[in-house]
Amino acid sequence: MYAAPDIQQQRLIYQLRPLYPKLAREARIEGTVRLAAEISKRGRVDRLRLISGHPLLVKAAMDAVSEWRYEPCRYFGVPVAVRTEISVTFSLSREDGSGQMVHV
Repeated sequence: MYAAPDIQQQRLIYQLRPLYPKLAREARIEGTVRLAAEISKRGRVDRLRLISGHPLLVKAAMDAVSEWRYEPCRYFGVPVAVRTEISVTFSLSREDGSGQMVHV
């Protein structure tokens, strides 16, 4: 079953911000890492697969997203696993130095 990213964003209950990789920060690299994800019946991120993103940003994005938790999706009241896409945007303009996460 597929869940649209904007719908899945509304179900997000815990979102760990990625740490901006030091080398990427020093090189002034910004960008978005796009991931395909499977969210389990329990709301955990079970599988992540890279769709696109700068190699220096990928590990930080995947490490953070793997810790995210969602309210489980339900189909006729029964929890089901869903597939979705997640985008993690890294921007040096953020004051706290973390990546900014958004679903698209």
